[in-house]
Amino acid sequence: MADLSLVIDILLQAVIFIISLSIVVLIPFVKRIENTRIKTIAYIGLGLVAFILVGFAFNLWQPQNAVIASDILVPYTQFYPMLILALALSATVLITYLEKDNYSLYFAGMGFAVLLPYLYTYLFVAGRYDLALLNCALWAVIPVVWAFLWKENTLMVTTAGEKVVTSLKAAFVTYPVYLLTAIISVFGDSKRGVDLTNLTTGIQGSTSQIIMFIAVTIWLFFLISIIIVSLMFVIHDLVLHLFGYRRVCDGRGVRYERIPPASSGRAAPPKPKIDHYAGLIQEMEVFGKHMEDVDRIRAASTIGRFKSEYLTLAAKYNEDSKSSAEKVIKTIEQEFMKKY
Repeated sequence: MADLSLVIDILLQAVIFIISLSIVVLIPFVKRIENTRIKTIAYIGLGLVAFILVGFAFNLWQPQNAVIASDILVPYTQFYPMLILALALSATVLITYLEKDNYSLYFAGMGFAVLLPYLYTYLFVAGRYDLALLNCALWAVIPVVWAFLWKENTLMVTTAGEKVVTSLKAAFVTYPVYLLTAIISVFGDSKRGVDLTNLTTGIQGSTSQIIMFIAVTIWLFFLISIIIVSLMFVIHDLVLHLFGYRRVCDGRGVRYERIPPASSGRAAPPKPKIDHYAGLIQEMEVFGKHMEDVDRIRAASTIGRFKSEYLTLAAKYNEDSKSSAEKVIKTIEQEFMKKY
């Protein structure tokens, strides 16, 4: 029976992993849906499934009839549950990266579903309706914060280093919430009450175990979430390269265009006149519209890059659009001084 139970657990973990990975793969196809209502329902449905699977992943690693805190907290110190959570977070980030609108928040708002596999225990075993509502809210906060912090990068070209920094920032902000869900689960998954005297004594007697628990959860939460999200971007860029597409960001949002193949022939067509300032002007205009979504340091850095690119172009090309680029830079600087 023990061997059969182990085989079933392995199969369940494989199924959960495959479905979670499939949700990430399906997101680019959902983006192509033109009907906004259907697209919204699709993202909500995918989010619900993704975060329910996170709950089942945590539930699979929790010992049966767990009562003591160390048993209840076992899933938080394991690689597999955090891997499934990281896949759900990477799906949230991918939607934020692909969509201009708030579809990522619809997906992330389903984070409360992590607690659905535990609801029976919270409501009918422990009788803690308050903790059930609180933990549902906390689990929803984690992906919503990731979506919010990534939203400012939607219409901007970011380097791999900037993506890692954004993921680090999101992990740093959401880890305390993640740790709080663990603390609440100790009381929500059992009939344990809150006795301040016994709680203080228990904390003092378990200081080393608490420190070890925090160290392990920090390591897993930061490492796995950042690696999975970064790997998702690597695969995203690799697929674009293999199929000959490029990501285009402008005032209309995010879209993907096929890169035209290089033409080969004996008689090359005449080269069209190139406006060397057009790309810079378009990027500055998009930035000017969304400057309020960017923090002061990031905005100053971006304006500095615009100036540097303008000076480089001005040294090489003297075109009609040169004055237009200079006017846009001055306008952005004036808006920056007003806002910051």
